[in-house]
Amino acid sequence: MSDQGTHPDSEPGLDTLPGDIIPPRPRVARPGLETLVRIEEACTRWLEGRSPSESAAPGLPARQLGRLLDISRAMNRIHVRSELLEYVGERLRELFDADNNFVILFEEDGSPRVISSNGSSLGDDVDGHAPSGLVSNTILEQVRTTREALIIDDTADQPGLQSRQSIRTLKITSVMCAPLLVGDRVIGALQFDQRGEPEPFTERDLELLSLFADQVATALNNLELIEWLNGTVEEMRAAQEYMIQSERLAALGEMAAAIAHDFNNALFVALGACDVLLTRTDLATDVIAQLATIRTCALDAANTVRRLQSSVRGSSTPDQPEPLDVRGVLEEMSHFTRHKWNDEALRRGVSIRIETDLEGSPLILASASELREVLTNLIFNAVDAMQTSGKIVLRARQLGERVLVSVQDEGVGMNEATRAQIFQPFFSTKGVRGSGFGLSTCWSIVQRLSGEIDVESTPGEGSTFTLALPAAESSSSPEPAQPLEVRRTLKVLVVDDDGPVLDTVVGLLKALGHSAFAVTDGWRALDLLGRETFDVVLTDFGMPEITGAGLAREISTTHPGLPVLLLTGWGSDLDLDSGELVGVTRVLAKPVTLAALRQALNEVVE
Repeated sequence: MSDQGTHPDSEPGLDTLPGDIIPPRPRVARPGLETLVRIEEACTRWLEGRSPSESAAPGLPARQLGRLLDISRAMNRIHVRSELLEYVGERLRELFDADNNFVILFEEDGSPRVISSNGSSLGDDVDGHAPSGLVSNTILEQVRTTREALIIDDTADQPGLQSRQSIRTLKITSVMCAPLLVGDRVIGALQFDQRGEPEPFTERDLELLSLFADQVATALNNLELIEWLNGTVEEMRAAQEYMIQSERLAALGEMAAAIAHDFNNALFVALGACDVLLTRTDLATDVIAQLATIRTCALDAANTVRRLQSSVRGSSTPDQPEPLDVRGVLEEMSHFTRHKWNDEALRRGVSIRIETDLEGSPLILASASELREVLTNLIFNAVDAMQTSGKIVLRARQLGERVLVSVQDEGVGMNEATRAQIFQPFFSTKGVRGSGFGLSTCWSIVQRLSGEIDVESTPGEGSTFTLALPAAESSSSPEPAQPLEVRRTLKVLVVDDDGPVLDTVVGLLKALGHSAFAVTDGWRALDLLGRETFDVVLTDFGMPEITGAGLAREISTTHPGLPVLLLTGWGSDLDLDSGELVGVTRVLAKPVTLAALRQALNEVVE
């Protein structure tokens, strides 16, 4: 900060005056003492040069040097920058008798920042100016440029200072100032001044201030090194924790991939059984409704597993958002989550009911499984937050180009600190019962859908989570899917080493009217292909001895042109163009619905 900026009525350009505009009295060369040992030596030499009476007299330099030694030792025990600067300001008042004293640090651009001042005659500011306006930039610039301490007995004798508006406004008459040197950098200054009648400082005052400035600069430099070392240690610790976490996540990823594979097989069996049963015409209406519910849950679980696999692979292949009726999803949520808000809550002695408040039937651009996953997480959290009986309200309404979907509870609520962290991964208020991924997953899904999620909460009054999702045009609602007819009856060879999965595939094919022949490994399949003719081979990917990819490669040689469908529980990222799936016509990711299997078979035999 310049004097001109500090005092608007100052003369323009005077703050840029060169350092030698102030011809101070001959300066004492900086002693450059940077250790306590040299201070002790200076103190000893000083004492040896004085008489016993002088040495014992109060207020003499020897006493000041002794005090300086104690102060220097104390500074080395302070390891917090703010505490050190405060301590320096307090000790300055003890060492010197002056109207005002300042601890000043220079910003990167060279402007001074007053860290500490005695304020005895100045108050907190002068004419409304900031604290930096309590000192003269011209004097500080001289010290910063020359890197030497200076004494000015009387500013009235200095033509270059008489013209300075700041000198006149602040009524500075005598000045003593020493730079804080760290290597070749001037990081600040210690300054004393008299205001009113001139009271010159002595050469011994300047030497003592220089000694003190050396120690202050050294202490500040040491603190910078300590802070840098602490920062480096923290960075190393963070890097180490990151590596450990990466290893854990890698191991977790491998485990998740294996679990996802097993889940896909289990879901395929459940989904296939539902599809086969739903083809029957002799089922009661309530049985059909229950089967439809099971099928929906299986599909939702399959979508969740697919997103898990995408995350493990480091890629993302989310469902394509489609026009979705929010009313239908909200109305079925109470059924899907009943075990949580009713059964589990009643075990705790809490009675909870779910209500819906819907305006019309707004459509959003989203997938039903993702919206259900978000709402399920929010409802589960609402139930956990309710320690007494109450209600959870699900609302939906369209507002312009957005559809607002909210979940309101009457739970314990959250304070501001908790609310600021709830969407962070691993953050949970449930202790060992919480994974810390529920709300972060909700946030990720909503962001992927180009929406926003917000929360309003008051401790003791509950919380309301609101989703703002893109609205879809009514005219863009998809037409009901027409069932695909089987083009012709096929003879299909099915290969899978998992008995339940093998039976499920056979059951689906028979439900479509095809004839299916099942074997449990690739070599038996090749042997059977040598004796019989088939229209399609449907094989699992992961099998012992010979994989599905290996079987397809053999078939491409022995039976060129025979379509091979590869069925896999490892996800849908297998690349037909990679050169590793020679002979594979199409890849189907488990679990496969009856309709998807029918369409795939129709396409490969056309």
